[in-house]
Amino acid sequence: MKAILSILFFFTLAFSAFADGKEDADNTPKPVTITVSGSVKDAVTGESLVGVKVEIEGTLKEVYTDFDGNFLFEEVVPGEYNISASYISYEKGKIEKQEIDIFTNELKVALKPAN
Repeated sequence: MKAILSILFFFTLAFSAFADGKEDADNTPKPVTITVSGSVKDAVTGESLVGVKVEIEGTLKEVYTDFDGNFLFEEVVPGEYNISASYISYEKGKIEKQEIDIFTNELKVALKPAN
């Protein structure tokens, strides 16, 4: 009896290890995604800006820069996007029609101080 229970337990573990929990009803392939990184600096001084809101327009993706002015977007579908960056006391920065693919996945944004 112990042998049968051990075998059943083993097969249950083996099958659950291979299941990813994501069942697609139509078995459509998931789109390829990439990671996009970048940095935001002051256009006048060249200093990194902390806490800048950076977003990919037309998506729900928005992040904030870290202490070194860097940001990172994960799981971005390659394509053409408008990228915007906004920060208190600075003019809103915008990169229009930026092609994001495996070759262009690092962005640099410079914000001008507001007058």
